[in-house]
Amino acid sequence: MEHKKRTFFILYLIMAISITGIVAWLALRYQGPDTIQACFSEPVPFDTGWRNETNEPVILNRLAESDSVTPYQQFSIYHTLPDTIAKDTAFCFRSKNIYYQVYIDGRLVYNPYVPESIFYPKSLGTRWNYITLSPEDAGRQLELRITTVYKSARTGLSNVYLGSPGSVILDTLQSKTVALITCILLLFVGLLLMFADIPINMQAKKNHELLYLGLFAVSIAIWCLTETNLLQLFWGDSRLISFISCSSLMLIPIPMVLYLDSAFGFRKNFVIPLISILSITGFAVCMVLHLLDIADIHETLNITHVVLGISALILLYTITKNSLIKGKNTAKNIYRILRGIGLSCISIATGIDIVRFYLGSTGDSAMFVRIGLLIFIICYGTSSLEKTINAVKLGIQTEFVSQLAYRDGLTGIGNRTAFQEHLVNLEKQKEELPSIGIIMFDVNDLKFVNDHMGHQAGDSLLIHSATLIRDAFQDLNCDCYRIGGDEFSILLSGEDVKQRCDLGLKQFRQLIAECNRTAELPFRISIAYGYALYDATSPEKKLMDTYQQADLNMYENKKWLKAHQTRMEDLYSETTTKLTK
Repeated sequence: MEHKKRTFFILYLIMAISITGIVAWLALRYQGPDTIQACFSEPVPFDTGWRNETNEPVILNRLAESDSVTPYQQFSIYHTLPDTIAKDTAFCFRSKNIYYQVYIDGRLVYNPYVPESIFYPKSLGTRWNYITLSPEDAGRQLELRITTVYKSARTGLSNVYLGSPGSVILDTLQSKTVALITCILLLFVGLLLMFADIPINMQAKKNHELLYLGLFAVSIAIWCLTETNLLQLFWGDSRLISFISCSSLMLIPIPMVLYLDSAFGFRKNFVIPLISILSITGFAVCMVLHLLDIADIHETLNITHVVLGISALILLYTITKNSLIKGKNTAKNIYRILRGIGLSCISIATGIDIVRFYLGSTGDSAMFVRIGLLIFIICYGTSSLEKTINAVKLGIQTEFVSQLAYRDGLTGIGNRTAFQEHLVNLEKQKEELPSIGIIMFDVNDLKFVNDHMGHQAGDSLLIHSATLIRDAFQDLNCDCYRIGGDEFSILLSGEDVKQRCDLGLKQFRQLIAECNRTAELPFRISIAYGYALYDATSPEKKLMDTYQQADLNMYENKKWLKAHQTRMEDLYSETTTKLTK
């Protein structure tokens, strides 16, 4: 059967690969027109030909670098609209860290909403703008009155088009689809790691490696998501998103260094306090300067970048050093190296993106970090596969060992260890429970069955006895144990314990009578029993006293059974026992 299953699986793989190949070939070979794009006209770039008040050309994405531009002083740039403007045409652009108004022939046509709060940065951050034009605006002068806030290379305008807002938005979404999916994936993985940490650490030794890694991934994912500049399409408060973008960077170093210590360990005890204190101090300084309106959270990014840079260097050093250490376990070394490669990619990517930021890159400022983190997730997932498999194996082994520790190997019910632990727990809770009952059982004639019918028959007698006891009490909310060779016990607690004991023993007697009457067993089943109830009016007494009283009552019943039942020697003839044996 296994050979057939393997054959079917191979055939299934051939089917799946064939379908995948056909789909890929068709998708690449026969690409039809974009249905959604066909609904919109193609946008026309409108980012050249702009001039300032002295008729000098300006570079829109580097406005703050012009010598004539001073922060908080308004200036204007101009352009002439085309001679013909189609219906539903809009002036579309993305603004970065500026204030602005749009005029047509001196008439104000657009003034963006500016929410106010002490927590907001000084600028509007990044914002997408779509100003509707009419055919009457053709040939008129378009004016942007701009106020810069920062003397920064990342100040100005980009993605400037004339066309349908729908087509511009669609182009933007298509160009950033991979970035958006990657960010959402990283965010999901980070949250998943954080939640996975909860059950893992509930009973095990506390090692919050997954929690720290999850926080690290979530912090980076949030920053990368804001840097795609897509959230501004769905959330009107661009200043809030700018605050999130700058502040989320501050949340990266601490979980990163805590994760490194949990995963690899630092030989130097000062590393965690150093990074943590640097990060917390940097956060406090940036927030104080921000709230006092001395320098906002964007202007103090260099402090955050310094802390990130130091953390990235420590990360790279730690990974390199631990990757070079060879252990006896080759598999563990491979997985350690894989994780090291992933984390190294994050470290190097962080440095590259910080450099790109200060060089004034107008592209996606989180591009390399996102790629690095994606590589890390792949490497970490691969390295965690063996760990997960081992954890599952260990869990199965632990469960099996637990079963051996608390289950009787012959009858499958609780053993003496489980009985004693339950008794100890009931002793601690006895004052809070309405009543506690202990029933003792002793299987008669086990020695006779072993001697005359064999130990296999003796084991069968014990198994049938355990089954009868368990079945009689199974609906009465109690626990059944084998506490000796031929001794069993039932523990009951809670309400109506005496009534439950009486009902269970009544069912027990009926089951024994029915079994001896109808079952085709080579022996008679005879089990003595006795029970006692814990007296709640005498809390000074121990449950062990109740246990001993139940044992005494059981032996009284055993004497009665011996006096009134036919002896096994008389019940079974010598010929019968020999044949059975």
